[in-house]
Amino acid sequence: MRNDHLATYLNDHLAGSVGALEILDRLIATCDKSPIAPFCRDARAEITADQDELRAILKALDISESPL
Repeated sequence: MRNDHLATYLNDHLAGSVGALEILDRLIATCDKSPIAPFCRDARAEITADQDELRAILKALDISESPL
């Protein structure tokens, strides 16, 4: 792989976003009617968009997405 450090960084960032979405999904389900719910929904949308960008960067750089 040409960019080992960059590949590690991008995959770590992507993995962190997966964990964040799992936490947000639980918060949205349990706090749906609380004042924090709109924030959680907005954060979830932004993180999902971030994942799309990360995957596009990985593809453009010909870096494989880590299965872990």
